[in-house]
Amino acid sequence: MNHTSFRGNENGDVLGIPMYLIIIMIVAVTVIAATVVMIPRGTQAMYAQVTGNALLAEKPESAGAGQFTFSKTYTIWVKVMTDDERADPIADATVTLVGAGDASSGKTLKNGSAKITGIKPILDANVNEAHMKLTVKAAGFEDFTDANAVTVIRLS
Repeated sequence: MNHTSFRGNENGDVLGIPMYLIIIMIVAVTVIAATVVMIPRGTQAMYAQVTGNALLAEKPESAGAGQFTFSKTYTIWVKVMTDDERADPIADATVTLVGAGDASSGKTLKNGSAKITGIKPILDANVNEAHMKLTVKAAGFEDFTDANAVTVIRLS
């Protein structure tokens, strides 16, 4: 009968695993942990605001509570700036709108404005109002989120 000991043997094995593999695993975990700590985090805060079309409203051609797709596409303008007294524009930030059955994104220009095109909301059956979530990401900044940036309404 083969009996396993929980102590090391003369070859340096612990529970059948060579000691050098255990040391390599410990070093690898330490290196990974140190690398994760060194990943830069956003240090500055930013602010974003929808500058036009923050309310999208349409009346369906026929009465009913079924799914409703808006008849036209919309363009949303967003202004992204630092969240301090200077309010400097932030260029090259990724701006994303998600909700009301649609999603679209854009990049900010040097003046901090982003144009998001092709928004065509869809409201499910018996849903008369929905919101589109605005998310902004930029290098060196904390992510910005506004859960109710754009309101979409089915008029009666």
